[in-house]
Amino acid sequence: MKVKIVFGMIGCGDVTERKSGPAFRKLPQTEMQWVMRRDEKKLEDYAKRHEIPYYSTEVLDMLRDPDVDAVYIATPPHMHKYYTVLAAEHKKDVYVEKPMALTSDECREMRKVCEEHGVKLYVAYYRRAQKKFLKVKSLLEEGAIGEVRSFTYSYLRPVPQFDPNRPWLFQEETSGGGILYDVGSHMIDLFLFLFGEPSMVSGKSGNLSQALSVEDVTTGFFLFENGIQGTLNITASCGIREDLLTIAGSKGALRFSIMDQEPVSLITDHGTEIFEFQEPEHSQMEMISMISDAMLGKTSVEDSGRNGLETQEILEAFKFGKEVFFSDKE
Repeated sequence: MKVKIVFGMIGCGDVTERKSGPAFRKLPQTEMQWVMRRDEKKLEDYAKRHEIPYYSTEVLDMLRDPDVDAVYIATPPHMHKYYTVLAAEHKKDVYVEKPMALTSDECREMRKVCEEHGVKLYVAYYRRAQKKFLKVKSLLEEGAIGEVRSFTYSYLRPVPQFDPNRPWLFQEETSGGGILYDVGSHMIDLFLFLFGEPSMVSGKSGNLSQALSVEDVTTGFFLFENGIQGTLNITASCGIREDLLTIAGSKGALRFSIMDQEPVSLITDHGTEIFEFQEPEHSQMEMISMISDAMLGKTSVEDSGRNGLETQEILEAFKFGKEVFFSDKE
């Protein structure tokens, strides 16, 4: 009986140094045996520092290894579809970074190819596995604030600064968009995790500061099948910082941050209860543990990329000023 999932990693940039890469070595049910990157010098340095035995600038060297069960795709989004298709054709399960791809059409193709080749497709929306957000979901399900009515979320930041470790981040042709696609994708996926299936979304983005070539302001409206409705505001050209989600219920409210490490406040007529959480050592560790357990048959996790596609469709609605009715979709 298999007790470990052997991974190969495609791309080993900044996000893998701390958020994800070390988790594969530290978890008892995972092993990272391969890493691929085009820059040979940086590749060799990464492999040696992270104790990865095999490395190559040619991705097929990894994919042809029969010992590799799954690949973690940690490239910029414009390469997600390409490597997902290659991995699926070589019968490797896929764990791909967010956003799932550049477009929803690419996401659909990724899902189709993975289904055709019988492989699993997971997207790295890792807040779904973190203790803080599992606690929030539990409080909602327990009725801690009664019936959920609505939510409002505000994320304010100054104009993002150029990151030499991720020079592609705010180039639309490689990332898909600006702050909306980078961290807004996490926010949208979390709403799907907490509130269920969307019924309708609409939104609008703009570039008011003109500091970058991508959007810096997004306002979105959500309506879920259960009647919950809410709003999202991302302003990445503001003079102050804020990260606050308020979930209103018939008996109280929850308030907490999504991207920051502020505690969760449960507010009712009995007073305020505070739940504090330590920042995870590696942001993706719980998610990697969860999906590898699913690959081993120990648990069940959505493994078709469906959540990633829904998030992508909402990103596009907000970016291009569309109204999307999910009941109209197949």
